[in-house]
Amino acid sequence: MPNLNDEFNTAKRIAAYENATSLLAQRVSEIKMPAGFRAEYNMTDMVYRFRNALKNPDVRKSLLLSKYEAERLRNARFSAGFCGITSYAWNHIFRMPDGREIWQMKQTSGLGKSIGLPDHVWLEQITSGEVLDLTFDQFIDKSGTVMDFPYELGTPVSANIVFNRGYIFGRHIGIDIEGISIINALREQRE
Repeated sequence: MPNLNDEFNTAKRIAAYENATSLLAQRVSEIKMPAGFRAEYNMTDMVYRFRNALKNPDVRKSLLLSKYEAERLRNARFSAGFCGITSYAWNHIFRMPDGREIWQMKQTSGLGKSIGLPDHVWLEQITSGEVLDLTFDQFIDKSGTVMDFPYELGTPVSANIVFNRGYIFGRHIGIDIEGISIINALREQRE
């Protein structure tokens, strides 16, 4: 017989994920973008597009290691494992018209192990220093509370790389991230 507490807890976790998505969309709608920024896509709509994709079993299967999936799905931690992928995609989708970055990717890779932090990637707006963590809700304690993350410990990482998982994610959401990243690189080289 199924455990009703497990089903209730899963429903609560899914509701928490949806609430986190709404909070993230609200936060994104309030971000002041640099003068001259013209988006091809609406950033608030893109939050929902990204976050819905993170729940899609086909997306998950094509991008994440299966050994972690049972725990992530059981706890409705849909954003876990996607920090670098979503940050990379967002960085390339939302740039200045000349290809300059608006968002710097930051990480705690490697650092985390020495001080007990997980590896993590997020974005920081270059002009304002404002943090945008598209997967902030993957850090949830046992009571369901989102934990604070020490973003100040992050180090910059380049988004100007070939990143196949970012391209695959783009295909799942209907955006050619690979093509956009090539165009961005060509625009930057002209400067």
